[in-house]
Amino acid sequence: IDPTMVDPTTGEPDEAATLAPIAAEVTWYPAVESRGEGIFLQVSATMIGAWLSRPAVTARVSALSSAFEKWRADRKMYWGFPGGPYVLLHTLSHLLMQSLAMRCGYPSSSIRERIFCMPDDGSFGILIYTGSSDAEGTLGGLVAAGRRIARHVRRALEYGALCSSDPVCAYHRPVEHDHQPLHGAACHGCLLVAETSCEQRNEFLDRALVSRTVSVHDERDDPSFWSFINPDAAA
Repeated sequence: IDPTMVDPTTGEPDEAATLAPIAAEVTWYPAVESRGEGIFLQVSATMIGAWLSRPAVTARVSALSSAFEKWRADRKMYWGFPGGPYVLLHTLSHLLMQSLAMRCGYPSSSIRERIFCMPDDGSFGILIYTGSSDAEGTLGGLVAAGRRIARHVRRALEYGALCSSDPVCAYHRPVEHDHQPLHGAACHGCLLVAETSCEQRNEFLDRALVSRTVSVHDERDDPSFWSFINPDAAA
C-alpha cells in the first residue's frame, strides 16, 4: 500500500515507479470513508466491436490517434492513446453527467465519473457517482434518476448533436500545433465539465463519436455510435 505515482491514462499505479514506504515500521494504514451513490452502465462489447469496424469510425479515431502521437512526442510522454472505445465512453459520460446534473439535485461539480474500458476482456462501462465524507452524497438523487436512466441516456445523446459553438466546434479536427490536440468536436459549450468531475482532465473527448453533428452531410461519413445503433436517428 506504499504511495506511488498514478498513471494519468489508466488511473492505476505506475508499475515503473519506485515505492516509498510510509514508515519504517508500519503500525497504521491510511483510510477514507466515503458515502455516496451512483449509476453504472454497461455497454455491449459486440456493439462496440461492430461500430469500430466502420470506415468512418476508423478514419475519425485515426485522426485523434495521430494528433495524440504528435502531442505526446513533443512532451515525451510514455502512455499511449486510450483508443476509440474510451473516447466514446468518456464523451458519453460527460453528456450523461450534464443531463443528470439538471435533474438529480446535485451540482455538476459534485458528480464524478469512472470509465471502464478493457477491450482485451470485452468489458466496457461507465460509472457516474457522487461521494463525500458526510451525508451530502447520499441524498438519493442519482438512485432516483437511475430508475429513468433510458430517458437520461436519450437526452444525453440528443445534447451531443448540437453545441452553442457550432459549426466551429463540430468541424474541429485535431491537427499539429492545435490548441486542442486531444479533442475532436468538444469545447466549453458542450462537453467540458469541472476538472474535479473528469478522470482525464477534460481530454479525449469527441461528440462526433457519440452523436451525429452538423459536420456530417452523408450517412457514410457519420462515425457516431448513436446513428449506428439507431439508424432511424440518422434519417
